[in-house]
This record gives sequence, C-alpha cells and structure tokens, in this order.
Amino acid sequence: MGLFGLVFLVVALVLIGIGIAIGTAACLIAAVLVGLGVISSSFFVGVLTGRPSAGFRAFLLQCGILAGIPAGAICAWLGHHFDAALGSDLPILCFGALGGAFAGVIVALMLDFISGRLGSWAGARVQALRVTTAQPILEKRG
Repeated sequence: MGLFGLVFLVVALVLIGIGIAIGTAACLIAAVLVGLGVISSSFFVGVLTGRPSAGFRAFLLQCGILAGIPAGAICAWLGHHFDAALGSDLPILCFGALGGAFAGVIVALMLDFISGRLGSWAGARVQALRVTTAQPILEKRG
C-alpha cells in the first residue's frame, strides 16, 4: 500500500510540474504578444470596426506572421546548410523570413475561414435547437 502511495505521489508531482511548465509557457507567450502589441492592436481593430470577428481575424493574421517569420528563416537557413551553397547567410534568412511570413498569412487566413464556417454552422445549429425546444413550450401556453 505504501508503494502505491509513493507511485501516486510521484505521478502527481510530475503532472503538477508539467502543468506549471505549460502555465509558465502560456504566460510567457501572452507577455510577448502584449509586448509586441498584437493583443492591443487586435482589440483596437475589433472596437474600431464594431465586430469582434475583425479583431479575431487581425489577431490570427498577426500571430501567423509572427510565427511564420522565424519558421521560414530557420527553414531557409537549414536548407542553405544542407545544400552547402556559397554566399552570405543574410539573404537566405531574409528570403526565408518572407516565405515564412507568407506561409503564416496563408495559415492564418485558413484558420479564419475555418472558424468563420464553424461559427456560422454552430449558430445555425443553436438557432435550430431554440426553435425546436421553444415550440413545445409555446404549444403548452396556447
């Protein structure tokens, strides 16, 4: 019984440690996004247009670009070293950053499209549920 308790304690401590690490990473990511102005500018876009979806779209685009730039630069740099081409590393990193930013924009637009379709589908389902559940209530009153 004591061995079972010890194993449970070790598993619980590992899971707590993983939770703390994930929470710390999430706080670090949020701090970077606030520091770069991504969240505030997305909020401003949403308030300025009067539509939260526009702010969400701006947030997705900015995050896609911010994630795509280093990813593209690293991929191009690795491709350069695997290819063993001669020349300066700076143009490779710049072209990779541009390619990564473009890929990030495409991924962000795809996520926006998917979330828009999912939102309209969910709204239609909720509306259909409201109609079907409200009808028996109205019939009981009538």
